[in-house]
Amino acid sequence: MESIFGDYTTSSKVRIQDIVRKVNDMALSCKNITTDKSNVTINLNGQPYRATKEEEYFINKTNEFRRRLRNGETIDDIMVEALAIVREAVRRRLNMFPYNVQIEAAVSMLGEKIDSEHRDRVIAEMKTGEGKTLVQILVAYLNVLEATKDEDRSKWTSVHIITSNDALAKRDQQGNDSVFKLLGISTGFVPSRRATRTNNIAQMRINKEKKRKSYNCDIVYATATTIAFDYLEDNTIYDARSRNINRRGSFAIVDEADDILIDQATNPLKLSHVPNPNGTEFDKSIISREESIRSLYRWATEYLYGKSTKRPLKATIFDQYYINREKIEYNEFNDYAFIKESKEVFLSDRVLREIGYGLTNSKEDDEIYNARLFALINCIKAKEGFANGVEYKVEEKDGVGSIIIIDQNLGRKKYSNKYKGGMQEAIEAKEEFLEQDLPGARKRYHVEYSRTVSTTAMCTYPDFISTYDRHVCGMTGTSDEEEFRELYGFQTYRVRERKRNIRIDEEREVYATLKEKHAAIIEEVRRCSFTGQPILIGTTSLRESEIISSLLAQNYIRHQLLNANNEEEENQIIEGAGMFGTVTIATNMAGRGTDIKLGPGVRELGGLYVIGTSNNKSTRIDRQLKGRAGRQGDPGKTKYYASLEDDLVKEYYKGGVQDSLVDHYRGRGRPITNKKVLDAVDSSQSSRESKDKAIRKSNEMFSTSFKQHRRIIYENRNLVLDSNLDGFMNMVKGIITKYVDVLINDKNSKDEVKTLIGHLVDVNSIYSEDSQIFRQKLIFALWDVFRSNFSQSNVTNKEVKAYVDNVRQKFLNVIDQYWLSHIEYLEDLRTTILINPIGDPYKEYEVESIKAFTKDLLPSMYNEMITYALRPTMKYGSYRIDYSFKEEENQVL
Repeated sequence: MESIFGDYTTSSKVRIQDIVRKVNDMALSCKNITTDKSNVTINLNGQPYRATKEEEYFINKTNEFRRRLRNGETIDDIMVEALAIVREAVRRRLNMFPYNVQIEAAVSMLGEKIDSEHRDRVIAEMKTGEGKTLVQILVAYLNVLEATKDEDRSKWTSVHIITSNDALAKRDQQGNDSVFKLLGISTGFVPSRRATRTNNIAQMRINKEKKRKSYNCDIVYATATTIAFDYLEDNTIYDARSRNINRRGSFAIVDEADDILIDQATNPLKLSHVPNPNGTEFDKSIISREESIRSLYRWATEYLYGKSTKRPLKATIFDQYYINREKIEYNEFNDYAFIKESKEVFLSDRVLREIGYGLTNSKEDDEIYNARLFALINCIKAKEGFANGVEYKVEEKDGVGSIIIIDQNLGRKKYSNKYKGGMQEAIEAKEEFLEQDLPGARKRYHVEYSRTVSTTAMCTYPDFISTYDRHVCGMTGTSDEEEFRELYGFQTYRVRERKRNIRIDEEREVYATLKEKHAAIIEEVRRCSFTGQPILIGTTSLRESEIISSLLAQNYIRHQLLNANNEEEENQIIEGAGMFGTVTIATNMAGRGTDIKLGPGVRELGGLYVIGTSNNKSTRIDRQLKGRAGRQGDPGKTKYYASLEDDLVKEYYKGGVQDSLVDHYRGRGRPITNKKVLDAVDSSQSSRESKDKAIRKSNEMFSTSFKQHRRIIYENRNLVLDSNLDGFMNMVKGIITKYVDVLINDKNSKDEVKTLIGHLVDVNSIYSEDSQIFRQKLIFALWDVFRSNFSQSNVTNKEVKAYVDNVRQKFLNVIDQYWLSHIEYLEDLRTTILINPIGDPYKEYEVESIKAFTKDLLPSMYNEMITYALRPTMKYGSYRIDYSFKEEENQVL
């Protein structure tokens, strides 16, 4: 279709630019709006408000737009005037006047009307430095008008502006608040859960109230992670008053959309439950198992460092590029060998004998031996392959140290993540030993062992974004048009640059080895640093950032390294990267969100020089880094480096080809010019892009039925939480009806129905061969039992409320337990199908997951809920279906 009608940009450009022209035509009349600062009292959202006459005018315009929308006009009808008004508000409060390209971007993001409730979902692609923050304001205002048009304020929803990090969200909210105040719009910032974490109960309540107040604003600024986790938590609470988000968000503006919807698309967000030491027997058994695992890892760590044997194990470390396979094969190393690149561990015969000391050949002892072996290997990996400050960081608070994983792409701390496969325990045991038990240890804190957790709720960022039911749009510096369209239904509109790009992109240089590549990079930095030209070095991993930093230090080149140790100063470091003589190292620049402006005299030096140390996993991310230079017509320069030992290249080549090429070109110290080799380096990036796209597509296809199931579960949960007495009665009647329909549709025999609900009603007395008659009799019989709980003359309102609250809690417990079980089942089902698919894995997964949900989960869940509703004195957890009839039947067969 695009070949006939053109892409979305081409087909929409005339319409959008016509609107931009009309907005410009109103600029002069808007400029003449009163600036009178004398005070008046006006009505603002139902409350008296002391305002200037200038504010009165803008607030009245906002209310006028709401009224027009309420009376049947559409966003298209008010768009020109509303954009002109908010543009003028920006000029008056921020002393900036949005350019035509920013108006163009805003119009494109608002999309075209699909129906009375929905518009196109559009991503505006704007190059770095083109002013996306002002575009946010324009789009948010139009969305707010739609979200708050109803006369009944209880029906108002919010617009969520979703950013990539806390600092940007806070900066934008504080910076833009004055504009929205002039327009009579409220804004709020919701800090991350990490930022508000505290053990102080009083402070927790204060933080909770502040969060709720922010979520009740017309416009809410927060990170995707913050809102997503608050959304998940709201669907696990047992008291409606505990909700974080009381005012629903139905409009979303996603800043750095490529980072959130593509780069982080496969990262699941999981809300977890920690077992309670005083909880159920199940909780206590988990905790007992945890203690055994920790004891095992303490043993392995003490053995590795020599505390128990007075002789630390000696290591032979093989460089990641020069591996003596023969030496490993013949066990010619110290106590163990460790290969840096693959994190492989090889143990000597002596160590293998020692860890089996005192054990026999019994099955139980074999399990103990394997557990010791597994733990020791993990502890060696923790010692040799995971460094504090690189792969993770120990954060101390109140004498307790916690292991925080560092994102190797962004260098940011990932507070909600834990290592798997025993690595978390190994690292915790290592850091506790180094801090407490190693001779000369500083003993500043004890490292907190993380508890085993079970998932109570989960989603991905694309899942979460799909919950916004009215309108979603976004902005990015680099869009993947095909993927946005195919996976999420987003169109991409490419906004032209305001000024011509004069950036110089140098030819990439490819070297044989990492060592030669790094030497070339350092030499280039040394040469340019003499002139004072600012340099931004972009790496693909945190480890490479550390290597480059170390080499620069060895060459006495002053620089700044953006990593997890100075994450709080991220924006300041990036802002200063364009100053004279500055050298800055940072991993992946996606989602950074801060402009790099040139300092005095830097333009004459050629502007910012961006150096890429390796090809990223996609060309889109490479373009993001390059886009930092040449901002808004500034001069700039970029150059990329690569080597045959880069991860992407090694991942691409098979069968020792890469090793052969490295050996062939090693030691030349100059760039490779062979076209086939250079093409292969490009192909390695293309190959990785294709794999990653396939993974994201696979995840999206697998998540379709899961999202439907979650929606049904959450709807049931919210109905239980929010219903008053009448609503509760109707809800129970609805559950009874749904459950009886399941029993009838499944054509269960009288004896099978008796097995399931014979403890509640006399099935024999109401049974009928006519299924419809039996259906009606069964519904009435169950309903009569339920109503009988209220028919006693001595039942007071207080007792009724206590009864409802009691059953409400049991209902929530039932829903949660079945849902958790279903989540585990779906994860196992997906793994099983991917390992051994019979046909189309997605179709197979869909069929089996729907069957498990509709045939197993819902009937069983409704059965248990009905039992607790009809037998309110029954203690939660004591109900079990009596399958004795079925068991006897099976025995006969």
